[in-house]
Amino acid sequence: MRPSAKKTKIALIHNIITPYIVPLFNRLASMPQIDLYVYFMAASEKNREWITKLSGQFKYKVLPGLSFNFFAKDLFAYHINPSIIWELIRNNYDIILSAGYASFTNQIAFFYAKICRKPFILWSGSTINESSLLRKVSLPLIKFMVKHSDVLIAYGTRAREYLIHLGASPDKIFIAYNTVDTDFFKQQTTVLKIKKQEVKDELGIRNKAIVLYAGQLIERKGIKYLLKAYSKLKDEFDVALLIVGDGNQKEELKELCLKENIKDVFFAGHKQFEELPRYYAISDIFVLPSTEEVWGLVLNEAMACGLPVIATDKAGASVDLIKDGVNGYVVEAKNAEWLYQAMKKILSNPELKQSMGTNSQQIIDNGFRIEHTKQGFISAINYITSRS
Repeated sequence: MRPSAKKTKIALIHNIITPYIVPLFNRLASMPQIDLYVYFMAASEKNREWITKLSGQFKYKVLPGLSFNFFAKDLFAYHINPSIIWELIRNNYDIILSAGYASFTNQIAFFYAKICRKPFILWSGSTINESSLLRKVSLPLIKFMVKHSDVLIAYGTRAREYLIHLGASPDKIFIAYNTVDTDFFKQQTTVLKIKKQEVKDELGIRNKAIVLYAGQLIERKGIKYLLKAYSKLKDEFDVALLIVGDGNQKEELKELCLKENIKDVFFAGHKQFEELPRYYAISDIFVLPSTEEVWGLVLNEAMACGLPVIATDKAGASVDLIKDGVNGYVVEAKNAEWLYQAMKKILSNPELKQSMGTNSQQIIDNGFRIEHTKQGFISAINYITSRS
């Protein structure tokens, strides 16, 4: 950012506290030209089990309010925090940055910005693949917000395309690729790989290779298609399927394994952010079989840990993170045969598996670290401050 004696006061509105977003907010708050204050609509949501420790490097407040939960393919929380208006008026921010447009809190902050002539930045990861009744009902309002935002920040290519589809001017869109603290995952797995056999023994896994899935156990994650593909793979390789996560589909998936006699499927349950590297460290391939996925941060994690990755074409991150045949494969959603073929190609060729893992880390290091994401935000903020 350009040198300035006066800091730019920014109010950033985010839905909940997550371990993934804290490092980014810390980096933004450390910028000498920025005075950042983060407003969370809630501490957490019903479908999240994270325990997040805030280090205090950025200023924040969890707003009082109500949350209405809607269940479909996944839980959607609609947050109402009227006090955001008082916070924005009282503190007279220079810029209002909203993570999304779906809740009343995002929407009322937008209209406050328009009425008070405050620059409004819309940060969005939504893609055209998301479909819901609520989205259809609110589409006119969403289009209005997108069209009249001063600047827009997109998670990646798919999110940028959708913003343009909604009416955004392409020259006002900046990309800040969605990511996690990839340095943490890379460093932790480097140490843990030395203890690979020890960790496998603790989990009771004696198979030569491990296919890993990490995430919620819900319908839109497409785990049933992974199980079908894995059952075929199991006939040809000494392999185990390690499933890390929890959700309302867990018992159904376990019953499916029993019914179809799918062997060596290990359900590890939900794990906190800090525990995840040990599971990546012992795995050979990571698979995200989603039928709908805004991004898929687990792909960032797996790649930072040096794994080949397989994802469906419905995962927002697939177009940016996966180079087909280089560090993994992108397959058609709901296509178990394609999943099977992709996993087979990697397990059949140890040299390919090794090179894909190396390429995954290089791709992350060269463009998808938190430092790169921070630069996307800075470019968007600079766009506004240079015009004021």
